[in-house]
Amino acid sequence: MTVMARTSKKTQVVEESNKMPIAYFTSLEVENVFCFKDRQVLDLSDQNGNPAQWTVILGDNGVGKTTLLRCLARMEPYIEPYFARRVPDYTSGTLSRDQMMLPLFYFLSDEELGTLLYQSKVKINAHLIYGASLNLNDFKNLSPDIINSQTEKKLLQFLINPSSSTERSASPCKKNLFELKCYGYGANRKMGNTSLSEFLSSDRTSTLFSDNADLINAEEWLLQTDYAAVRSQPENNQFQRRFNLVKEILIKLLPDVHKDVDSIRIAPPTDEMPRPTAEFHTHYGWVSLSNLSLGYRSVIAWMVDLAARMLERYPKSDDPLSEPAIVLVDEIDLHLHPKWQRTIMSFLTERFPNTQFIVTAHSPLVVQASQNANIVLLRREGDRVVIDNNPEIIDNWRVDQILTTVFDLPSGRSAKLDPLLEEREIILTKSHLTQEDKARLNAIAEEIGDLPTGETPEDIRAMDIIRRAAKLLEQQEKP
Repeated sequence: MTVMARTSKKTQVVEESNKMPIAYFTSLEVENVFCFKDRQVLDLSDQNGNPAQWTVILGDNGVGKTTLLRCLARMEPYIEPYFARRVPDYTSGTLSRDQMMLPLFYFLSDEELGTLLYQSKVKINAHLIYGASLNLNDFKNLSPDIINSQTEKKLLQFLINPSSSTERSASPCKKNLFELKCYGYGANRKMGNTSLSEFLSSDRTSTLFSDNADLINAEEWLLQTDYAAVRSQPENNQFQRRFNLVKEILIKLLPDVHKDVDSIRIAPPTDEMPRPTAEFHTHYGWVSLSNLSLGYRSVIAWMVDLAARMLERYPKSDDPLSEPAIVLVDEIDLHLHPKWQRTIMSFLTERFPNTQFIVTAHSPLVVQASQNANIVLLRREGDRVVIDNNPEIIDNWRVDQILTTVFDLPSGRSAKLDPLLEEREIILTKSHLTQEDKARLNAIAEEIGDLPTGETPEDIRAMDIIRRAAKLLEQQEKP
């Protein structure tokens, strides 16, 4: 089911109450961007042209998976501070002209800026569900020292603005695209130590671009929200609802946490611990958040981060987590146990029904669980990378079949057996087998043991041919 196909009464009420356009990506076009030298299109829609709720991007390390997520993240418009000070419409919130900007290549370093930013052949285009197109193909370069009243009109169309050690180039976009908001999570999803006020004003996609960026201080959020709930009036306690909502998510998501409503608590200060702490009731007893495993802390960090941001974005909604959103996750399977890898997508689909997830992965278990998702494979061909949309129909495939076909492994067996399997294949391709060949095949068979049938798609097709041939022979032998 696609994101936009969900037209329940609940969704309609949510949309009407917030009065903002629903924006989802349907495709991304890149050309001359790092390894994507030729024009490549990342399809983010389903077979009916609607935005798919899930797109899973696969490929070897270094083929541009993270680059695609970064390009999508930087399609979000922003208000240029220079004009916020000079154009009254910015501060009033009633933009009447094309005065918002789309940042271009904010994720590039100075050296990369020198090679890419000023190349006219660079193209990054994203298409949205309601027909708008974010086009970062056309841009011009203006030196910051010529900003004045004469150039202000021109700068409303094209702008380069210095920002720390990098530069940003921008092109104009329409007012309604300002509601396009992405939440991005890089492979380094660690909890921060900043205050909640600093967190809410921080970049929603910063961990996609920097290994030093942090997510929300999840424990601090739980502590402050619980404290606010205790001090609020019971009849209108939005903080208690927020706390319960996030607590429910974590209890359902974390495998080793007991599945009752009291499995997460705020423990009071003690002599050993002079401040309150968030604790989780596991099979091993009560464990503080800081003592949970890295995988648990990583998932808690980005789950609380996403939930907190959506709660802030949709404060009047009865169910903020069911509101529209776009979430980009790099290596969604990172630190997850295989059982968890198979269930993470279904859980997120259920809890965030109107969120478009665009993720990268290395796990065949995630691919196996992606029955209704777009599967995209990035392939290296010479000195460039091509985007293969929906490379294989993987419905009901086993993990070993996904490994050999989608991930291009020679087999699903131990790597030490690969030379033996290759040798066996070479011998079997001979038109005539010698006694020495037969002896070697027997020796290989004893060493590797019996091979299961259907190890690869080729094995399945071969077994199908054998079965049909056997059936034909059986029919011919009948009187």
